[in-house]
Amino acid sequence: TELKLDNLMTGMTYSFTVAAINSNGTGSDAAMVMFTTIPDIQNLRVSEVTSSMINVTWDAPPNSYTVDAPYAEATDSSTEGVPVRRPSMVDNKKWHQFGNCNSFREYRVFVRLRDSNRNEGSYRNITARTLGEAPTGQPKDFNIIPNITFITVRWSAPDLWKRNGIITHYIIEWEETGNLTT
Repeated sequence: TELKLDNLMTGMTYSFTVAAINSNGTGSDAAMVMFTTIPDIQNLRVSEVTSSMINVTWDAPPNSYTVDAPYAEATDSSTEGVPVRRPSMVDNKKWHQFGNCNSFREYRVFVRLRDSNRNEGSYRNITARTLGEAPTGQPKDFNIIPNITFITVRWSAPDLWKRNGIITHYIIEWEETGNLTT
């Protein structure tokens, strides 16, 4: 027989005992058992971001706990739920750096504690966006629509995954290359 208890607070100590009951009354209590739930990571924060790296930090865990392997996921629909980096155990470090991230992409970083018996606590998470870089894609559908006294220059934005940030403006260059001769 068993009973599952939900919604226990993290980092709290609970005392448990059990007694059997029948139609004649209640028997003796079993020896009391105490259990402390695993605490949460405290003060999880992003400390540094570049176009290809996210650095997260947190407060040092209590002595009897270690930090389980932190990982990061991209939050866009094409790769949601796919871990980007899942390093080995980091013990009691107070930071982790996720490298090889894509530029201008949002990531959710997860960190949790583990006790000396390797029981895992709940993940804490934080969201960060890597910085952008210059676009790696060229404008698409570039063309000129002529008229008698003017021309219209048209184009489309580069592919979304090659923008590496928000396109804020475009530079158009032109020069006179000579007269038409017959």
